[in-house]
Amino acid sequence: MPIAHPALQSFNAHLLLLRPLEVLFRFITAPLRVLPDVLVLGETRCGTTNLCGAIASLSTVSSLAGDRMKIKCYTPFCAWSVPELDHKESFFFVGHYLGKVDVAQTPCLSKIFLTKCLHTCFVGIVDPYLYRMAFPLKITRWWEEEVRGNLFFCFDGCAQYLSSPTAPFLISRAYEGDAPPILVACLRNPVDQALSWWRYENNAMVWGESMGLTKWNADIRSKLYPPKSIASAVEFSKSDFVQNLRLDAENLVNTFGEFCTGNTSNTTRPLSKLIPGNITCKRLPLWAITWPGGQLSTIGISGNYAKNIERYNKVFSAAEEKRSASTTSQNKIGFVHTVLFECQSDGRLLKSAIRPFLSEVVLRCANRRKLAFATLMSTMDFAIDRVPHYIFETKRNSSAALASMFEASEGDLVVLGRCFEAEIDWYSSLSKLPNEKYSD
Repeated sequence: MPIAHPALQSFNAHLLLLRPLEVLFRFITAPLRVLPDVLVLGETRCGTTNLCGAIASLSTVSSLAGDRMKIKCYTPFCAWSVPELDHKESFFFVGHYLGKVDVAQTPCLSKIFLTKCLHTCFVGIVDPYLYRMAFPLKITRWWEEEVRGNLFFCFDGCAQYLSSPTAPFLISRAYEGDAPPILVACLRNPVDQALSWWRYENNAMVWGESMGLTKWNADIRSKLYPPKSIASAVEFSKSDFVQNLRLDAENLVNTFGEFCTGNTSNTTRPLSKLIPGNITCKRLPLWAITWPGGQLSTIGISGNYAKNIERYNKVFSAAEEKRSASTTSQNKIGFVHTVLFECQSDGRLLKSAIRPFLSEVVLRCANRRKLAFATLMSTMDFAIDRVPHYIFETKRNSSAALASMFEASEGDLVVLGRCFEAEIDWYSSLSKLPNEKYSD
């Protein structure tokens, strides 16, 4: 039998996991949809799946509240039909919604390639104008609030956003003309985060190989990818190659131009000019999708929580034309609420962690509907208090062990400890937990 081209094999494998017709319908109706109230930004392997499941469970508990006002929490649309991802994350601003594919396998090491990409290689749709495609129709919100009298909100929980070089700028532009989103970051001891991400991605690469990804588009990564150990992954993440790619990606989204806005009142952007294939629709090139340099290029970057949160604060401070809050607490840093990993294993602690940002959701709903904050907050408090602790303590999306040759060595732990020494101290002070030292 003839062997199919690797590109065709990979395409067929991906197609089984996608919802192409619903994606198309949602893009067409994007201007008629709402933006999410809450964005869970990540970080990967820090409990975002668990947190989003806890938030979504409020609707179920509220539905049992008899004559009380109900909470209607709408989850995001996900292009991937995968249980761990469905109803949790849109993947929109990391470029998972593909448009025109570049058939020329072009290296990605220089500014010349970046310039070429601006004209020929845009494949991941990240246009802020179209972000609404992953969320409910405006008429749905109107029906829930005005007709049924419910408390309506929706969220997105994409774990790649916190350390993405492009997401802060795109998210800010998506909310131009609207109230900024309520930002939430899940945090964890950075050494533990790196170890968990290393296991998860190495297992994911085995899955990717079964889909033909080692034979198609393989040259968009460095010859050093994938790194063979955690120590080499840390070195790779700090390399000029990865750092320059991240800077190129950040500069790229800042060249998208005056029409890069999510404001649906912008009548200068007819929908016909946003159809995939038209250069007006903003896209990321292949090398910039998710993280430039590859998934494991973040091993030495994702754990820099303070720096990554500060990027969001700077972007949203500029967008709001005001200085972000300078105070740091266990619950909020500037514009970004924080949920610590230690809270995820204790239902009572997690309830305390989510209440501050959910109160902001309630305030937004109260202002929109011109209702008393206390009335709506009593509904939210009722639901939070009555969610069984075991639901908030459920662990989802755990990483499996690797073959012994790929598991972290004592030397890897030392490298991670040195890499994140300042960040470990910062996290320990934030969480008020004992500082675990990794030394020779």
